[in-house]
Amino acid sequence: MSRASIFDLLHQRQQDAAPVVEKTAARSDYLIDRLLLVDGVALTPAGFVARGVLPEAVPPVLSESLYGPDGYRLLVHPITDVMPLEDNRLKRLEHKAHRLNALVQTLMVEALIMLEALPEAAGFDLVLTLPLRSPQVGEIVLAQAREAIMETQYGDRLESARLVPCQGELHDQMAVSEAGGAARVLWLSADSLLNDDDVGRLNARGVLGRSSKGPGLHPGEAVSALLLQRVLPEDASFDRGWLIGAATTRAHARRSDQRDYPRREKLLALLGEAWPDTADDPEPTEESMSLPNAPARLVVDSLTLPGRAVEAGGALMARWEMLDLIDDGIGVDVHGGWPGEAMSALQLVLAMAPLEEGDSALVLEIAAETQSRALVLRACAGPTALANQL
Repeated sequence: MSRASIFDLLHQRQQDAAPVVEKTAARSDYLIDRLLLVDGVALTPAGFVARGVLPEAVPPVLSESLYGPDGYRLLVHPITDVMPLEDNRLKRLEHKAHRLNALVQTLMVEALIMLEALPEAAGFDLVLTLPLRSPQVGEIVLAQAREAIMETQYGDRLESARLVPCQGELHDQMAVSEAGGAARVLWLSADSLLNDDDVGRLNARGVLGRSSKGPGLHPGEAVSALLLQRVLPEDASFDRGWLIGAATTRAHARRSDQRDYPRREKLLALLGEAWPDTADDPEPTEESMSLPNAPARLVVDSLTLPGRAVEAGGALMARWEMLDLIDDGIGVDVHGGWPGEAMSALQLVLAMAPLEEGDSALVLEIAAETQSRALVLRACAGPTALANQL
């Protein structure tokens, strides 16, 4: 896909009228524990993901070049339709960077189309999270992403572009410096584990799925783009999107050292903290009262690692009897393989994609041995949200 085609596609789309707002100066007083998810798209081995578009899960395939320690070819989840890039600088400097750049450029058109939701003349920041070893390589990928934006009608609205480490909480990654930043953020996140180094790391952790052995993680890849809005203290309410508060995180003993029942009970307690039952709470908060009785969608990072499906299914059934992990939920590793550092962004897109207006979602991370984490996407508008506000 050429640069010209990116420019043409963006101009061919019909744009809805948006209120005219003055371009405001950068601010630094955004709430540190609130973000608004406006929209998101992703490309996975299963296909393209967006609002109302959620492809069926795909099985892994035998790799032509990657082998496990047992000598057998590995089962992997590749993305098959990726933009070919002729620039070989990244291949020479860091081979993985070339693949990540190709993934980012492949999704760039859909990422920029989301910017149609911006108020007229409103600026935005670009944030990239890519697991690269070399800062020099990261700057090359960032420069090419910035160049793709500058060649469109959104170029003069790009306020800043920066690389952010993959590790850390979402709100920390999107935080601004003392110099401030734009209210809107275009976040691009990508990773690919289809290389010997990442396969070796999965094997060293004892979680690599092999064609000759039992359950484990099959190397995959993904790229996601999310349009986020930083929340100001005076922002009373929003008429669209999903508010994301701070994650609820709990450390605990190793999962492999615990029996099924205590593991389920610990996860059940985490669910109670992240999604309180106001019927049992004598002093419910305004935030907990704005949540529906149960999430409309569940996204779990892993259901293939030993014991995870039993742990998640048991806790969710005990918390919400009407929810079904298969019908109402999705395991990222089952859907399209393990996406590495692209997991956090991809989970948000997978959670948002099937939601109706007013529906809220729950994201769970239970792959780690000694930590569990829950993140809530709380609807800002729609019938359910309105009923809760009333």
